Order: sequence, then C-alpha cells, then structure tokens
Amino acid sequence: MSKWFKSVAVLSVAVAAFGASQALAWGSHGHRLIGEEAMRALPSYLPSFLKTPQSIADVGEYSREPDRWRDAGFVHDSDRNSAHFIDLYDDGTTFAGTTMDNLPRTRADYDIAVVAGGKKPWHAGYLPYAQIDAYQQVVKDMAYWRVLHYLEGRETDAVKRGWYKADRIRREQLMLRDIGILSHYMGNSTNPMHLSIHYNGWDKDTANPQGFTSEKVHGPLESDFVSAHIKVADVRGNMAAPVTCSAKIEVCMADKIKRNFTQLVPVYELEKEGVFKTDAPSELTTKGTVFMGKLLGAGAADLRDVVVDAWRESKTMKVGYPGATYDDIIAGKVPDIYSYLKD
Repeated sequence: MSKWFKSVAVLSVAVAAFGASQALAWGSHGHRLIGEEAMRALPSYLPSFLKTPQSIADVGEYSREPDRWRDAGFVHDSDRNSAHFIDLYDDGTTFAGTTMDNLPRTRADYDIAVVAGGKKPWHAGYLPYAQIDAYQQVVKDMAYWRVLHYLEGRETDAVKRGWYKADRIRREQLMLRDIGILSHYMGNSTNPMHLSIHYNGWDKDTANPQGFTSEKVHGPLESDFVSAHIKVADVRGNMAAPVTCSAKIEVCMADKIKRNFTQLVPVYELEKEGVFKTDAPSELTTKGTVFMGKLLGAGAADLRDVVVDAWRESKTMKVGYPGATYDDIIAGKVPDIYSYLKD
C-alpha cells in the first residue's frame, strides 16, 4: 500500500471516529422541535410564507439534514463531519490557541492555526464557521426574495412576471432548506457536549476532580433522553424574549456559544446524579427534562433571533453581478433589471 493510501486510510478512520461521535446533537426529535418552534415564533413582519404550517414542518425536517449527510463519501465526510462541533478546552480556548472572541476570520485561517498548534482540523471542529456560513446563505436568499417579490408585484409584462414568480418560488424553497441547515447548527451549539473536549464522556487525559464519567454518554443524553421526554411545551416555554444582534453577527454567534459552554459541567453533574438513566426515579427524570428543555428552548430562541437578523440584513445585501441592493433596485438604479437577474 502506498504512503498516500495509508494516509487516506488513517484519515478516514479519524474522521469517522470524531465525526460520528459528535454528529447527532439533539437527534431528529430535538432538531425538529428547535426548527419548528423557532419558525412559529417569527414576527409577523417577515414574509408570510415562512409561517405557513407546511413551511414550519419543512424547516423542522430540513433541520435534520446535516445529520443525514453522513457517510456520503470520504471527501464529503472529511469536510462536513467536523461542522457539527468545536472542541474547546476547559478554559474556553480553541485548538487554534484562540478564544471565541478572537477566532481567525476564515475557517481556512483557523485550520492553519490548528495545524500550527500540532492538532488536526478534523479533531478541532469548526461549528462557529458552519453557523456563519449558513447564516450568510439565508441573508442572500432573503435578499433575492425581497427583490423578486417586489418586481413580481409591479411587472406588467406577463412573461417577465411569470419568470419573477417562478424564481421567487424557487427562492422560497431554497430559503426553507437553508434555514433548516442554519437551525441544525444553531441547535448543535446549544448542546454543550458539542463545544468541548469532553464531548462523549470526560476526557481521560485531563483533570477530573468531580469524578465525572468517561463512558460514552453523548448519544443517550442528547438523543434517547430528549426523544423520550422532551415535548413541544418544554421548548416553547423556555424560549427567551427576542434579542437583536447589534454587533457583527460573528460576535453575536460567539456570545451564544460562550453562554452555552457554561452548561457543560451542569450536564455532567446531572449525569453523575443519575438524572438521565432510563430507570431513574420520576423526580430525577423531571429534573433532566427541565434542564434539557432549557437547552432546546435556547436553541429555538437563537434560531428565531438570527432569522430575524438575517431578514434585517438582507435589505442591504447585494444581489446579481456586479451587485445591487433592494434599495438600489426600487430606486430604479439598475437598468433592464429583468436581464440583470435572469441572465
């Protein structure tokens, strides 16, 4: 076997081990709840199609997609599996030697810093970059939708109006799918096990003064327990009041991750108490349900808020080439707008 094939084989095993262990976050049930409840809570001034029962259900289903992508092939998996998590040390620093407040601007720069620190990028995870990427795609979707909706309502030429309508419908389908992807990664970040080196039991090579388990408890906690005990009311009742991002979206996303990271030790404390065991007394199960409901409620509230942020930002996002904003177009600054968008 050549050195190249040996390297690929080793990398494949590593990607499978690290990707699979952190891929599920909340399981299908939890991710559906986050996506659906966020959509139900959107304010009325967002496009009405986002609030239909079908759209809400679609986002719930699309929220599961990144988990369903797994095992598509080596190149695909080696790139995407690490999107589900970021491993932070106990002091909140990354494998790149930074904090969440000073992450490199791009994932490529982050990977370079990780390698320079003697680590492997697929071990480090890149969840914050996956969140920003998904968010920016939703902003772009909404920018196109704004323009198409405006032009469709004012076009008198039947052929042009028909094209605007068809493209607007395509954009709506894409937007729902892309909000679902964003939902998945926002949900992943509210599971503190997706933010730590202690992602599936307490790391055996680190200090463990409280004697937390090093068994593989990730799946049973996030998927089995949530599926068995978390209901719509548990998520809806734990959604905080809306918060507008008044800084760069990178800052607001990082703040959410830092908030969620503080819940890692409480998860392990509850696990040690036996709260998540299938045969736990009802009072302990209730304690776990309350805790997990708060995490999932935070995920739904975060998704609601960033979708609203995306809608606000979409008004100034350029569409087409070389680029025009919604305000440019309604001001008539783009001649032959039909050809500009279509061709």
